[in-house]
Amino acid sequence: MFEMAMLTPLMVMLLVGIIKTGTLFYNYITLADAVAVGARTLATSRGVSTACSSAETALDNAALNLNTSLITPTITFPSTNTHSDSCTTMYPGDTVELQATYPCDLSIPFLGNVWPSCTLTSETTVRIE
Repeated sequence: MFEMAMLTPLMVMLLVGIIKTGTLFYNYITLADAVAVGARTLATSRGVSTACSSAETALDNAALNLNTSLITPTITFPSTNTHSDSCTTMYPGDTVELQATYPCDLSIPFLGNVWPSCTLTSETTVRIE
């Protein structure tokens, strides 16, 4: 009984750590896939006045099981572009970067949030078609 009482809290903490790590990895993979979908939408939306909002909508729709209100997308146009500097003036051959951040939830029972500033980030650069 004594050995069981000593090892049970350690085993529970190990199990919770494994579950939290798996959830964190799942959230990262989901975010990276959603960013890729949004970037693909942005790359093929040349000439559409709502290209950026369409890309953000595609990103939100692809982020299954994530709280989409917590996703922060950022669309940037690198200074190396010859023409493109906004969503309304995208030209073939230029590039666009889509980045999204999502907060981590690393709260562990009896310990609280062990890493409160944890943020998942995914970025994709695409070429305008």
